[in-house]
Amino acid sequence: MRTGPPDDPPDESPRDAFDESITVALETLQVRVIDNAGRPIRGLKPEDFRVLVRGQEVPVVAVDWISSAAPAPPPAELLPEGEESETELPVLPNAQGKLVVFFVQADLNPTRISGQMRLRPYTRELLATLHPSDRIAVVSFDSHLKLRLDFTDDREAVHDAIDRAMIFNPQDEVAPDGPPSLMSGFDLDEARRASSPERAMELVAQALTELPGEKTLLYLGWSWGADRFGHLRAGAWSALQALMAARVTVFTLDVTSADEHDLESGLQGIAAATGGTYVRTFRQPGVATDRIAGAISGWYELSFDRSVLEDVQRGRVEIELRDRRRGEVLVRPVSLSNSAWLGSSTKP
Repeated sequence: MRTGPPDDPPDESPRDAFDESITVALETLQVRVIDNAGRPIRGLKPEDFRVLVRGQEVPVVAVDWISSAAPAPPPAELLPEGEESETELPVLPNAQGKLVVFFVQADLNPTRISGQMRLRPYTRELLATLHPSDRIAVVSFDSHLKLRLDFTDDREAVHDAIDRAMIFNPQDEVAPDGPPSLMSGFDLDEARRASSPERAMELVAQALTELPGEKTLLYLGWSWGADRFGHLRAGAWSALQALMAARVTVFTLDVTSADEHDLESGLQGIAAATGGTYVRTFRQPGVATDRIAGAISGWYELSFDRSVLEDVQRGRVEIELRDRRRGEVLVRPVSLSNSAWLGSSTKP
């Protein structure tokens, strides 16, 4: 029991009571904006975007362009004017370059291996468009998943690994070349047991999950995720969940030697579901790789007041340009419940 005098009340003047700083927490969404030729559209401002959450338009607080050539801004928090954060601002991964994974689906079918060979010289050109600070890894799937090369900035090593990945050959001996390192999270035993490209993609996504920031995956293949009737194959939904968790955007380069085919809907679907694009490489492989190079060169981060988006997980988010003639917005859905699997007539 206390017997001494009561504690003095805190000395708080009216000015002190109103002098506390107020911060506004923001959420961000990553979007890419491309023109009809696949080139990125730069210089957009908040007022250029129209964002609907559950059918209701919400304001965009800020828009930042992110690329390897320019460090990303820190996670958005609005501080009072003239006041600086007392904590050190984190450096986001793309300040050291993008993380890019080439995923090669190998097959000895003439219509597929010919497509890979046709694409071969253009992959070198695609590599040349990447920023010197970008780091690249290579994986492949034939009878099972194989890690060909850990993240590196050695472009010749990457091109050689893609060459090896296009044909059936033994697993490469890969040493970690990081950080960042894909191998550090890569389960070699599970990779040997992976009997489908869907399971292989899931394992790659899981290996990327612990690496910070956005990742880009270029899928050089002829089939993924859907059968000839557009129905989801076993493992596709789990792979999509893993890609979402790892913040991976997939860009598919269809290597099939045909103008169209029955299995392309799955390739289109994984690109649409992760905020990427689908291109055919049969007639104009150089045009296809140019479109991919433009699309992956950078993205926008759109910032919103978190309180406005508190129900976003339960609602649909739609983002478009107010002037749709300017270009196309590519966005990864906030949750899989909001994504539409193109070509699928069955629910996962």
